[in-house]
Amino acid sequence: MTIEDLRELLLSIAEEDAIISTLFSFFIRNKGYSTQILEEIIFYGIAIGWFEIVNVENDNIPYTDIEWRIDNDFQEVVFCDNDFAVKTLFTQEGGIPELFKKFIL
Repeated sequence: MTIEDLRELLLSIAEEDAIISTLFSFFIRNKGYSTQILEEIIFYGIAIGWFEIVNVENDNIPYTDIEWRIDNDFQEVVFCDNDFAVKTLFTQEGGIPELFKKFIL
């Protein structure tokens, strides 16, 4: 993924704008990325304890899988700790935390 697109993905998650339908439309349809690369990044974030997939209307309902559909407006990727997200994203050079730089092409 390009550095600009990775930054956009991380900022979307931090800004709580990472509803799956939005990610699908922007990154898959418009940018041409595969669901595989998005899942690698998202599930890596989950594995290190930074992200979670929750229900848009009730964040007490977690998900372990993503339904990659343009009409999926019920799942959202969020940071577990939004204060941490803001501090991390805006203090890293280029807005990309070191742990995520491996996803840059």
